[in-house]
Amino acid sequence: HASLFACGVKAGDEVITTPLTFAAPAIASHLLGATTVFADIDPKTFNIDINQIKKRITDRTKAIIPVSLYGLPTNIDEIMLLASSKNIKVIEDNAECLLGSYPCGNIAGSKADISIFSFQRSKHITSETGGIIVSNDSALAERARKFSILGYQTLGPESIGKSVTKDQIQNPKFIRHDFVAPNYRLAELCAPAMVAQVEKAEILVTKRIQIANLYKERIKSCDWIVAQYIPKGFKHSYWTYTVKIDINKSPVSWKKFREIYVDEGGSPFYAAWLPVYLEPAFYKKKEGETGRIYESGLCPIVEELQPQLIQLKTNFANLDLANRQAEILEKTIRKCQKM
Repeated sequence: HASLFACGVKAGDEVITTPLTFAAPAIASHLLGATTVFADIDPKTFNIDINQIKKRITDRTKAIIPVSLYGLPTNIDEIMLLASSKNIKVIEDNAECLLGSYPCGNIAGSKADISIFSFQRSKHITSETGGIIVSNDSALAERARKFSILGYQTLGPESIGKSVTKDQIQNPKFIRHDFVAPNYRLAELCAPAMVAQVEKAEILVTKRIQIANLYKERIKSCDWIVAQYIPKGFKHSYWTYTVKIDINKSPVSWKKFREIYVDEGGSPFYAAWLPVYLEPAFYKKKEGETGRIYESGLCPIVEELQPQLIQLKTNFANLDLANRQAEILEKTIRKCQKM
């Protein structure tokens, strides 16, 4: 919300994003009166497809929000090249990707105009809630910072605030708010916890990668379970280890697979989110001035893939627990193959 505001998104504008993610990007666009335009995905990486982005761009497009889904960075170089040629801002959603990287070695979140990271409790590092915005553009950083804290005029792009004395603040003529904005600041009690988490971020991300590799080893001989494809040179940080059950080859349904997995002692896993435009908050509403309606058929690749996805947990306390889950996964596959 703060990032979109910083980029100047307003009523009548359009924001392109993926429908295969948590609804936050779409909701934030609508809170500013803008229209969310959904672009389909690459069926192998599960990330937004730049060719589909190109088809959705209009003269109303103000921002693009690519999402590093499950911890896999998007092809940000191509997206930035396209966006810069059309004067469109890019906000990279790395809520699920910490210390992932692009082929050039740059950390995910270091190339877009603005990038966001999440500290929600299931993420790589957490203070239970909250998140962070990063940007190399001081003007964008200042607008985002002010918007996240009630539009306070004393807030700058880098510091906590301008040098303001108590006498100035206590003056009856002191001016506080540059514009109307919500209060998104992180609670002070959460901040020390976040500092401690950042200090061990590499350890926590490495553990998630190790857990993902345990799963990877157990599915390699199964041709009907297909892992998210990682293009050469990209580093995945595995918020979850996500695979699809190929319905054309699988001996069991998604529901049956989960039932067997849980019965064997597996930790219950989530399905992928319903495509955002099929949620009641959006379904059957008009997509701005495009003439399209939010309904089935808008992004066929997402709609085909979403019911097949399994999001396996990577946030176990230790590798022994994770290895046990990997063993249960292999056992479940063997049991399914006998059906």
